[in-house]
Amino acid sequence: MSTVYSDRDLQDIMAACVNSTKNLAQLMMPERFSSPFSSYIHDSIFDLIDSDAPRVAIAAPRGAGKTSICLAKATQAILFRQRRFIPWVSVSHDGAALQTENLKRELTASPVIKQIFGSVKTKNAAEMDETFSKKSWVAFGNTLVMPRGCGQQIRGVLFGNARPDLFVIDDLEDPDEVKSDELRKARKEWFWADLIKATSRFDKNWRIIYIDTLKHEDSLLQDLLDSPDWESVRLEICNDKLETLAPEIMSQEELNRDYESHKREGNLDIFYREYRNLPTSTEDASFMQNYFRYKSEEDLAQHPTPIENIVLVDPAKTVKMHSADSAIVGVGIDTKSHAIFVRDIDSGKFYPDDLYQRTINMIQRLKARALGVEVTSLNEFITQPFKNELSRQGIMWCEFIELKARGGVNSGSKENRIRALVPYYRQGLIYHNPTACHGLEAQLLAFPRSKRWDIMDALAYVVEMLDIGDRFFEPPDDVDDEKMFEELARTDEPVLTDWRII
Repeated sequence: MSTVYSDRDLQDIMAACVNSTKNLAQLMMPERFSSPFSSYIHDSIFDLIDSDAPRVAIAAPRGAGKTSICLAKATQAILFRQRRFIPWVSVSHDGAALQTENLKRELTASPVIKQIFGSVKTKNAAEMDETFSKKSWVAFGNTLVMPRGCGQQIRGVLFGNARPDLFVIDDLEDPDEVKSDELRKARKEWFWADLIKATSRFDKNWRIIYIDTLKHEDSLLQDLLDSPDWESVRLEICNDKLETLAPEIMSQEELNRDYESHKREGNLDIFYREYRNLPTSTEDASFMQNYFRYKSEEDLAQHPTPIENIVLVDPAKTVKMHSADSAIVGVGIDTKSHAIFVRDIDSGKFYPDDLYQRTINMIQRLKARALGVEVTSLNEFITQPFKNELSRQGIMWCEFIELKARGGVNSGSKENRIRALVPYYRQGLIYHNPTACHGLEAQLLAFPRSKRWDIMDALAYVVEMLDIGDRFFEPPDDVDDEKMFEELARTDEPVLTDWRII
């Protein structure tokens, strides 16, 4: 049984909903929005779509209710006569038409809307050219809603004298089609040449709201997220430590279970794409999920050969270190069994003193013998404080090593440094602590288009640390040197008398 509101209640509801899509969703569409909102994900979306920004791009994780929020925004625009012409754009015309029918159903079936606005009248857009009128409709005789599929004509379409003034673009990119270079290029050309040009050049009272899940590193959505002309946000269900950021949408238990399921099936790239909006490409990826091997701390406690531990630090490249990401990576090295163990990771935005102390804590936990820190461009802020802390806290066994990026800190040298890890991963020489390396794996899988580089860049310095410390993997114990030289002596190849190259 629906609630009957007093006139004062209805006025209060209208006042609360006219400029707040979140309030409208809760008060006028309670059946569709029966679950609690996430303060992180949903409030971020509502804040952006209710802003004054003319161009809005939102990368939202799967399961966040993107389409329902779009329906609420369109409902607000229709009920309060805020817009005259709303194209609803999706990957296909049928998909867009389905959502516009859902919109019509919300307008005509909601008891709250009926009490406030009376019976919402809709009619087919018969006065339009039949090319565009199919499944289009008009609400209150005022607002045209027109479904459009990707690639269909929008430019040049008028409703009376009105051009489109609110584009709702929902799930425009198909997961399979976006893999094709040609289809991505064609979609972008259509978007910029046809859809964007459909807005009025003279009347600036229009908005474009684009909401989707990031499906490829070269997708249209990624272009919009990178563009300074678009107000945008990239939202994710969890952080690098696999901690849920939206328990209202996915609990920690559900998140862990889903992650392990993707991991077992060998499709972690899908997990990162769908839930974290981190673009990855498995076709030409430098790092693949099947390269990742695992050793827990419990496994290492039973490890038969000695492990030498080091700590690597990639500080934020700014004097205001707390405004950018730093990473501390604890690594174990076993030259006898040919293994590198990523044992611990601590990353985030740290104040300098916090970074020093977190590093010291990891050194003490792992009893690390060496500390390698990238000091390029921040030498005076890094070297002395670290050495001072090591001395002040009595950690005399840990050697401090300055690591200077070859070629500076430009992205090219950083990319090459990280790429040097590829042969180690391909040969199965690097093992991850399964409870500590979620952030590292996310960055490696998205390389070289990762949003963050700090953890994998810190780990990449392990190659230089091995070289500085003259650490090389030992030959197996069962190699018989005498027998090997006897075999070489019996070959038909002539003896090499001069190995120098002139």
